[in-house]
Amino acid sequence: MLLAAGYLGAVVRGSVLGVFIDTRGRFSLSQLQSVIWSVVVLSLIAGVATGRLVAGVPDALSFSIPSTLLAVMGISIASTVSSIVVKSAKDMQAPERIAASDASDRPRFSQIFLVEEGELADLTVDITKFQNFWFTLILVAAYIFFAGSRIADLGSAMNSLPDFNETFVMLLGISHAGYLAGKIPARQGAPEGLSLAAKLAGAKPVATLGAPKAAPTEYVPRNPRKLG
Repeated sequence: MLLAAGYLGAVVRGSVLGVFIDTRGRFSLSQLQSVIWSVVVLSLIAGVATGRLVAGVPDALSFSIPSTLLAVMGISIASTVSSIVVKSAKDMQAPERIAASDASDRPRFSQIFLVEEGELADLTVDITKFQNFWFTLILVAAYIFFAGSRIADLGSAMNSLPDFNETFVMLLGISHAGYLAGKIPARQGAPEGLSLAAKLAGAKPVATLGAPKAAPTEYVPRNPRKLG
């Protein structure tokens, strides 16, 4: 799955991390989380099923998936879908306030932590993204460690995927709720560099802004590639 994600990212976006880039051309925290949880949970399901099959366990797929793990997956997917809905609405209402990236104003991984609209886009850390990223990363790492330990202890006798503590599921839900709430307010002003409106209008990158005849026709990249 990691190889497939890297290949698709390289083909579609020109980077092995391209699977984390959204329709604005920017690195997306919600897409990162969905990919991480999908890879971890689906790999664990495939690994346990394969181990039971190799060990000759009758009905190798007869193991259970805890409701708390399903809840974690549901929270992650619901958060991703809700994020897409909010961003799509803002893209339609005020594309001139939305920061975008392309081959010239290239995306960077730090965008998963940064404000993505208004005059402070890519200049300020979004604290709701910051907390959500670290909470997710720590929870995923802890779950991988716990799952590995349980598989080592039980082997083919494992008849259920590792469970989540309900308190952690609740905390994850609160973290995602805060992340989504932070996306709703409309930030004022236009971002430096490429905006979504300029990208859709086919604006061209320049070293410095002159006096374009019809805005937006030119922009100065925030994170430029070296122009030829």
